[in-house]
Amino acid sequence: MLMVPSLPAEDGNGTGWKDRPVQALVAALDSSLNYPVGMYSGKITIIDEKGRPNMQDFQMHVSEKGRFLEFTSPARGVTLRVLYLRQGEEIWVWDARRRDLLQLRGADQYKAIMRSGLSFRDLSGASLEANYHPANVAKEVKIEGGESAINYSLIPMLPSSYGRISVIQDPGNLRPMRLDVYDQNTVLFKTMEISYDIPVLHLGKKKDVVPSWPVRWEALDLETGTITRLEIYTFDDTLEISDSLFRPDYLNR
Repeated sequence: MLMVPSLPAEDGNGTGWKDRPVQALVAALDSSLNYPVGMYSGKITIIDEKGRPNMQDFQMHVSEKGRFLEFTSPARGVTLRVLYLRQGEEIWVWDARRRDLLQLRGADQYKAIMRSGLSFRDLSGASLEANYHPANVAKEVKIEGGESAINYSLIPMLPSSYGRISVIQDPGNLRPMRLDVYDQNTVLFKTMEISYDIPVLHLGKKKDVVPSWPVRWEALDLETGTITRLEIYTFDDTLEISDSLFRPDYLNR
């Protein structure tokens, strides 16, 4: 996982960000999206354009080696396993239905996970700071409810299926609240909202905790009309995570 130095707290009015370069705001964004070492579990709900829901459970194991995700269906058992190595830049996928083990490269990393509004790249934890340039200076905007937020855009350093990402960031704690994704023709095709400060059950402590990392991702795919919600319900950082989970040859076992 990318380690980003802690940034000083914002002032009481949330205006301290104006003295920082956009690159520092992106570093804070990356830091906010990081998941600490531990085991997570929750549910992903995918509602297609006809309103039909597909709900699956998932587990995510995070260690210094990478991230391992497993999606399971009550009817079919394991449906998909995803392994992220090298700070999310190397992605391996095992599709249980097709019995295929693949390393995703290039545009394949931006394909939708199980026809959801989230791509494999979205959940990789790969650093935006390392992969994108700021396209403009940060500005203050008003969002729903009349609250102030930070807004700026990022453009990829290398060829990418994402032509531009517009960031909406909290001026008080610098956590990203929404990411709007544009294609290479600068047409908006996906928006992702990120929620924090929602209690989750800490299995090791057997009590609810309020984490600082993202608890809920909600994505709207404007091309397909698909609505996706990924929620984390439990967390445990007391378990020892096996290194075997982070070997590509484990995925098809």
